[in-house]
Amino acid sequence: MARPHLFLLALIGSSVAADLSTLPALLKTISADVFPGLKAISQDLHAHPETSTQEFHAHDTVRDYYTKQNPGIWDVTPHAYGQPTAFALDFVHKPAGFSGSNDDIPVVGFMAEYDALIGIGHACGHNHIILNGLAAANEARRVLIDLDLPGRIRVIGTPDEENTGGKGRLRDAGAFDGVDVWMMSHPTSINAVQPMSGRVDAQATFVGATHADALRTAYEALVLVTDLEGKLPGTSSTAAPVEDVGMFAINVVAQKILFGVAGLSLQDVNSTVKGLLDSTYVGVNYTIEETDEVKDGVALTILGPGGHTSEDNKSPLRLSIETFRTLTSSGNEGVSFFLPGNTTVTELDITVSVRSRYTVDLDPVLQVVTDAVKSKASQITTDRPYPALEVMTVLGERFINLMQNADHGSQANWNFSTIAPAATDAGFVQDAQIDPNTKELLSVDKVVFHPNYGICEDKPGAPCGFNHEPEFAQTAGTGFSYQQSEIIARALAQVAIELLTDRSFMREATQLLRKYP
Repeated sequence: MARPHLFLLALIGSSVAADLSTLPALLKTISADVFPGLKAISQDLHAHPETSTQEFHAHDTVRDYYTKQNPGIWDVTPHAYGQPTAFALDFVHKPAGFSGSNDDIPVVGFMAEYDALIGIGHACGHNHIILNGLAAANEARRVLIDLDLPGRIRVIGTPDEENTGGKGRLRDAGAFDGVDVWMMSHPTSINAVQPMSGRVDAQATFVGATHADALRTAYEALVLVTDLEGKLPGTSSTAAPVEDVGMFAINVVAQKILFGVAGLSLQDVNSTVKGLLDSTYVGVNYTIEETDEVKDGVALTILGPGGHTSEDNKSPLRLSIETFRTLTSSGNEGVSFFLPGNTTVTELDITVSVRSRYTVDLDPVLQVVTDAVKSKASQITTDRPYPALEVMTVLGERFINLMQNADHGSQANWNFSTIAPAATDAGFVQDAQIDPNTKELLSVDKVVFHPNYGICEDKPGAPCGFNHEPEFAQTAGTGFSYQQSEIIARALAQVAIELLTDRSFMREATQLLRKYP
């Protein structure tokens, strides 16, 4: 639904008619000025990826951009809220003759992520999240100045989205206080306004008298977790294991698994693996060789495309699990297992990424998973659960309308989706409450708008993986991906300006805000 172009602001000490009919054209002009410098920051971060809590180069680059290269346009707070790599940017514009206080001025916020993944860089595209967050905020700031409109804008640089929930710590420290609406946008392979799932990681430790004992116990547990597929409570619930060996990340499917078998010939092991490796293992392959690391040892190197632990693709780890299952259930006497290159450890860790569509279902799903493996594990610990993120329909409708019009490329493939493709720590900021029976959204602590947008160019040979697949790091560095982020930033900036200038739109957008006494 199109919105009217003439809004009336009635603020204390000011009555301003805001004609926004030229806003799309103005934003294009402003973007041509501000976007190139911010794109250069994004490209720099893409070339210098930093993992969660280690984003010092990203932090310092943004700080210097606004304190040395472009000083005075934002109030800059480095190392914000006790987080070494977080930052805050604040801006307020008071029109001529405005006599109210800052509290009388409407405000919107933007969130910017910039952490990368171990070993595969910006394969989740967070270099674009910081880009569209900063670009949208700077474009909205310029509109307020150019049209002499009252408004406040806040940007929070949010480190550590991938691992331990940086936004949760920032929320606890008060970073999002005083701002009711927060926006960001995440690059992926499709365009959609959609929910994001809840997530909690369970780490189980397995100990044995020998390396072979520890590995057998760990793989017995992996079989049990695998067999939970389709049996978990809740909606779209999954439990994806990750082997905590070598270079791994808790929410990334490993591209490479080493698995060894002792006590069988190379031909027997090869026949077993070949029989398991069917078309359901997309992109998975293996090599096999004899090794003298253990007596009668056969070493498998299983390779695959990697990916996100929210995906249900069969992975290299899954092939090793099914190999273990087959060999242990075939009555083979004297068969043992080992990790090639790592044959002395007697303690092994497995992380299970537990996900469910709704936050209220995370605990029941986690309980089923821990019950399945607790007899095998010496200990089980869990991290801080990521709450699910719910869709904010009012802002979604407006954003989709903008993306489908000519000013934003007439992108007709923008729609709402009920699929939750992954998790996000933005759920900490939203803190949604739903009806446990109907799953109806009842209230939120903050309105968080988080559209996902496609950065895959539709042409032969263009890289297009899904998030957390190595190929997506290439996708996040293409010229097309930056073109898409420029469009997204303008649309977000327009939504922000409309919120700041239209009280009825702001009321409608914030109608589910939780009321506190």
